[in-house]
Amino acid sequence: PEALPCNCSYVLVCILLPLLNGALNGFIWPGYTLHFVENGWSLVTCSVAVTLGCLLRAVTQQLQLRGGYWLIVPMAVIHLIFAVLALMYQASLWAIFAQIVVCMCLDPTSAIEGIAFDTFGASQVQARQATSTILSVCTVALAGSCTIGGVLYDLGRWTAVCTYHCICQGVLLLLVCTQPSVRKSFMEACFKRSAAGGAVSAIADEGCDAKEMSLAVVPEVCEVPLGPGRMELPGAVAWEEVEEVSGTDAESHRRSEQRGSTREESNAA
Repeated sequence: PEALPCNCSYVLVCILLPLLNGALNGFIWPGYTLHFVENGWSLVTCSVAVTLGCLLRAVTQQLQLRGGYWLIVPMAVIHLIFAVLALMYQASLWAIFAQIVVCMCLDPTSAIEGIAFDTFGASQVQARQATSTILSVCTVALAGSCTIGGVLYDLGRWTAVCTYHCICQGVLLLLVCTQPSVRKSFMEACFKRSAAGGAVSAIADEGCDAKEMSLAVVPEVCEVPLGPGRMELPGAVAWEEVEEVSGTDAESHRRSEQRGSTREESNAA
């Protein structure tokens, strides 16, 4: 059976990215309610932040699936900004509230799985192994991050927790930006759409030009009835109406012509 190659791509995509993702998903649980109690804030507000973040996670995941997993880069930048703000303003409710919402909603799991499939997708067996490895590493990291969060809060309170948050998110952002699959997704999402739009407009312009040229080259067709003294015009089409004559009408016509010829002969005589 095919095995995943043990190289830098494997370490970055299948080990480090899901490890950091799991570490960011569980560290906040042991200490965030204690931080709210220490500052005298309502735990209802804390619960609303978690609920809002989980609801927005469905939206951000759909954005990654529809727009491309390059969107994880601006999302990771936003995540890092709010993590730094929470470190700077630990006694402000808005900063901690935003930190919890962002930590819940801006989840890069879908993008990491997409990067793994794009990296090892040449082989179906390797792609399946990469996905399985990512899920296993992320689960182990998630389980361990809860303990790490509790230890950090005991040692340094919310300052240590926010510092851990900023470090992990910064490293995750750096690793995501170095992935070729992310750059490829960005090029396909942005530049190919503009190129396709330009091609469509060029084809439409060529169609209009061709139509105008055909109208200018094809001569206008004029219908000129037949008759004495008609002129032959270039590009003109002559037409003639043919009437069907019955047998009785033809016989009477011949008799009238014969009578006319007899009268002309008698007059000449």
